[in-house]
Amino acid sequence: MERINNLKPILSKNKILILILFLSFGASIAYSFYFKIKPVVDARAYDVIAMNIALGNGFRENLAVDIKYDYAIARVGPLYQYFLAGTYKILSHHYEYVWLIQAVLHAASAGLVYLICLLVFAPFEQKKRAALWSAAIFGFYPDLIEISAMLMTETLYLFLFCLLLFLFYYYFQQNNIRSVLFLGLVSGLSVLARPPILFLIPITVFYFWQKKKINWAVIFCAALVAVFLPWTMRNYDIYRKIMPFGVAGAYNFWIGNYHGANGEQEQPAAALEFIDAGERPIVELQDKSMKELKYFLTNYPGEFVKLTFLRINKYFSIIRPMGFWFYQTGLSQFLFLFSSASASVILFIFGLGGFIRSVKLKEALPLYLAAFTAVTPLIIFVTVVETRYRFQIYPLLAVFAGYFIVYLTENKKWRADKVLLFAVAAVFLNGAIDLILSLDRLKERLGWFF
Repeated sequence: MERINNLKPILSKNKILILILFLSFGASIAYSFYFKIKPVVDARAYDVIAMNIALGNGFRENLAVDIKYDYAIARVGPLYQYFLAGTYKILSHHYEYVWLIQAVLHAASAGLVYLICLLVFAPFEQKKRAALWSAAIFGFYPDLIEISAMLMTETLYLFLFCLLLFLFYYYFQQNNIRSVLFLGLVSGLSVLARPPILFLIPITVFYFWQKKKINWAVIFCAALVAVFLPWTMRNYDIYRKIMPFGVAGAYNFWIGNYHGANGEQEQPAAALEFIDAGERPIVELQDKSMKELKYFLTNYPGEFVKLTFLRINKYFSIIRPMGFWFYQTGLSQFLFLFSSASASVILFIFGLGGFIRSVKLKEALPLYLAAFTAVTPLIIFVTVVETRYRFQIYPLLAVFAGYFIVYLTENKKWRADKVLLFAVAAVFLNGAIDLILSLDRLKERLGWFF
């Protein structure tokens, strides 16, 4: 692995990189202040919980009910809510401060993607060009710019996820305990921000095992557990159950797997009735969700298999752009949808091509990145799929895409490259299948513009 002992020259002397990061920051800020998106649904809940934390009321959403009946524990978190609370406590309750910080986090994530690409493809002669492409694809991705203008978990957890990946490739070369501790702490924070990141932890532990550094694996896991301990103890003290993540994950199994489901986040009537009744502590939603999943798997195994394939199809579909939000209408919404769909075509085609080409290299660093990429969507395939739920794979695909784009530019016969042709065919075929299966819904949504 090529050593990067001093980051300042890399980040300060690369004028193109500085421009990319500055423009991605500027795009996020401009988008935020132009639309001034007000928090609704999940964002509204995060805002309310954050204010309660800042005011000393704890992790609460509804102070009018007993904490055991409060829905806050069923929200994804808790790290983002505490991030908002800290911002409100220090800078006051103004969304402009959050937009500014999230714009910085988005640009910083693009910078981390650049560094990750440099490290993963260290032997590649044109790695700096590839890294610039990767940073640009991630930094200017419309969906990520849009989400940074909202009070949503994605911008924070993507920054932590990119930091985790960077530390995996950078700090391991430092060969000291402090590096491992830092990686464990960041991994823990990343999972507290978005639990599916947990699926990357076994790959990290495998790395230690492969390098015969079991003591490092123990230190890494201890640091990770230490991050979870306060939140887990808090939940046990209140609910008398060991819950390091809350109940949102279990609930997703229910709303994504019931007779008549479509694999998307559409809650069945029974689930809504269970929640709205308010007769049981909200933590019982966890056990109820797993019972409903077991019932569905037992009685409708074929439908579960069908839903899994549908979710895989929708996850990688290029006709699933962001943009169907409450704050946009008419031409501006149509333009955003078009740009989002175009960006997904670039990301998925070149990302898939880079993934395949990297695996063929049979080198350790790209193979680890490929492993991270392979496990990232697994939990989505068996729960629920929404466009923003696939954001975690974007920095990974951006790294592969940057590498593949530069690889193709050095090939005079790039139009006949078999990997490129396969990637184009696979991505568009998958999109066509989704189009056919979702034609009625697509017509309904496109009808908004005509």
